[in-house]
Amino acid sequence: MGKYRIFFIYRIKDLNYVHVHGMNIENKKLFTVLVSSPDDRIDVDNHHEQLPEELLSVLKNESGRINAGLYDLAHWEPYTYS
Repeated sequence: MGKYRIFFIYRIKDLNYVHVHGMNIENKKLFTVLVSSPDDRIDVDNHHEQLPEELLSVLKNESGRINAGLYDLAHWEPYTYS
C-alpha cells in the first residue's frame, strides 16, 4: 500500500475541476486537492509543481478509474446498519 489513498471525488463540471479527497496514510492526515478536468477528464500535468510526486503518481495511476466515475461521491449508495 502506498503513502496516499483516495477516498472519493466530486466534480464541479461548470468549472472543469474535481475535488479529490483522501488521506496521507503515513501521518494520518486528510487532504483535498483541486485538479483541473477539462472535458470531464483529469489533467494531472498542470499540477506537477504543487503536489508531492507520490500523490501525482497515485492520481496518474487512478486517472482511468477517476475518469470512469468509480470514485464519484454521486455514485455511492447509502447503506444503513440495521
